[in-house]
Amino acid sequence: MPRASWNGFLRLSLVSCPVYLSPAVTEAAHIRLHQLNPKTGNRVRQMLVDDDTGDKVERADVVKGYEYDRHQYVTISDDELAALKIESSQTIDLASFVERDAIDPLYLDTPYYIYPDGKIAIETFRVIGEAMEHKGRVGIGHIVLANRERTVMVEPRGGGMLMRLLRGAAEVRRPEFGEREGDADPDMVAVAETIIERRAAEFDPSEFHDRYQEALHALVESKAQGKPVAKRKDAEPPPKVVDLMEALKRSLAQAEPKRGEAKPARKSRAEPADRRQAHLLLPVSGGKGEPAAAKPSRPPAAKPSRQPAAKGRKKAS
Repeated sequence: MPRASWNGFLRLSLVSCPVYLSPAVTEAAHIRLHQLNPKTGNRVRQMLVDDDTGDKVERADVVKGYEYDRHQYVTISDDELAALKIESSQTIDLASFVERDAIDPLYLDTPYYIYPDGKIAIETFRVIGEAMEHKGRVGIGHIVLANRERTVMVEPRGGGMLMRLLRGAAEVRRPEFGEREGDADPDMVAVAETIIERRAAEFDPSEFHDRYQEALHALVESKAQGKPVAKRKDAEPPPKVVDLMEALKRSLAQAEPKRGEAKPARKSRAEPADRRQAHLLLPVSGGKGEPAAAKPSRPPAAKPSRQPAAKGRKKAS
């Protein structure tokens, strides 16, 4: 069973069941570097000292405090913090239910798995989860974590439940993109759309790798084995784009479909604009300088002539 990081209750109106939380993400695979004394090779540790006198202070003697004025603090003990328990300190009360797509991903924060705590909780846990799944909605509630009450979203997932901490409106900054001035060039947008279509894929997180961590791991392995450190090429910045259309065309050439792969069909649009490059088209003979169609239509097959045979041709006897 996963290690619990929080124990409490999940409640729907008058129905509740004991649950516990476990982080849904981990950083255990990341390499952590320690601080060392280069003269001895030993680890160094941080010491707590009085900011004014410089005297060492034992960690057990440290108390928490809040600076309400410059250099003026009010101290708060651990017992006083423990006495501040509110309902969401022990209970995730699903007070409302909203559509999942109504929550902007910008407000989604740390994920946790919710597990039923004990056999007696399983039935209630499943009833609440399946009811949300059937209605296509997610629950909104509150929980106290790390001395903060956080709004949370609870959704069914794979026979269990997933809880996401939600950021508040005060935590999300408004964008400063400025006013939109006109639309982009339709020819360039069309080329970019084709590049996107040719790079369409299914989301597969197993294909994502932290290349920096991989390089760091290789560096650690080489140094631990006494091997010379291989020199790596410096990452080159992308070239400056002088001609955007030319850069898009080169990108399109690199995104050609693989052999045997059908080219994606273009989506039909009502009254599509002529996106051909005028300087690449040939004039129609006899026309008024208008550009020719990119693919001229095949002329209709000639109908068999029913006219009498030409003069001079003898009848067969």
